[in-house]
Amino acid sequence: MKKILAVILTVLLCSCSSPSSTAPQSSAEDGRVTIAVIQLLTHGSLDEDYQGFLDGLKEAGYEEGKNLEIIYQNPEGDQSNLATMADAVVAKDPDLIVAIATPPAQAVQQALESAGKSIPVLGTAITSYTETGLAETDERPGLGISGVSDNCPMDLQLMLAQQIVPELKTLGILYTSSEANSQIQAEQMEEVCAAAGVQTLVKTVSDKTMIDDTMQSFIGNVEALYIPTDNNIASAMGSVDIVATENKLPVVVGVSAMCADGGLVALGVDYYVLGKVTAEMAVEVLNGKDVSEMPIRYGSSGTIYYNPRTAENLGITLPDNILSDGIDVTAE
Repeated sequence: MKKILAVILTVLLCSCSSPSSTAPQSSAEDGRVTIAVIQLLTHGSLDEDYQGFLDGLKEAGYEEGKNLEIIYQNPEGDQSNLATMADAVVAKDPDLIVAIATPPAQAVQQALESAGKSIPVLGTAITSYTETGLAETDERPGLGISGVSDNCPMDLQLMLAQQIVPELKTLGILYTSSEANSQIQAEQMEEVCAAAGVQTLVKTVSDKTMIDDTMQSFIGNVEALYIPTDNNIASAMGSVDIVATENKLPVVVGVSAMCADGGLVALGVDYYVLGKVTAEMAVEVLNGKDVSEMPIRYGSSGTIYYNPRTAENLGITLPDNILSDGIDVTAE
């Protein structure tokens, strides 16, 4: 039987010329390139994305302390601080701004509009650029922002949940109300579930303090829970894990790091790879390519991840195909 879920991450690189082999270009007189990076908050996936970005730049000849200056900002999820940081970054006139996650990209977009400036922006770890107002189309963004998406096929994620719970009738969906990425994925999952005859129970949180109570409200009402690539919840997976373990509730997540922090299974992209693809795009921009003409690059599918410790705590035996084709997040 064809293993539908045995899909490995393949980042589709849209048609474009290879990065120039000439020396890095910069508007600075000393040849130094300045890149400002705003990362929404600290957690595994976004950290991997940033590291992949730095490593990709180094491989392309851009290295901090030599010809590269990184202005790194992290508001740790605080929206007011995020807006202030975006304004400050725009005021420094870097050669390029990189936004890790949707809120930083939106904050930078607004800061640029307010300042009346045009600085190229690349996003990464963003689900949909068009639905969040960051791009006109995937093929031609047109608004001064392009980048890489972490979107993963929702039908395959539902199939993964059904592999764990074959008699799945109601799937819980939990996300943070202020995260546009999460809302988009939640709505996509609702549509996929409706088409498959699976009911959904959707609940949101506004911050980490609500997670415990909201998790409790799912108990007895759903057979499994789905959490998308939600940055706020990813940084507080311990709270999710405690309630899920106590109530034997399997949790399917959209990020491998969330699986490592207590989720049962995930169908997620490799964020380190996303960071490296973002670096490839950055090289093209720094060598003169118009970011508004650069198509959004998408991961076409994802890799299965599983947590055997969580499975043991839940008393669940994972299907053979997940064990054989997936990646054990607890393996050294």
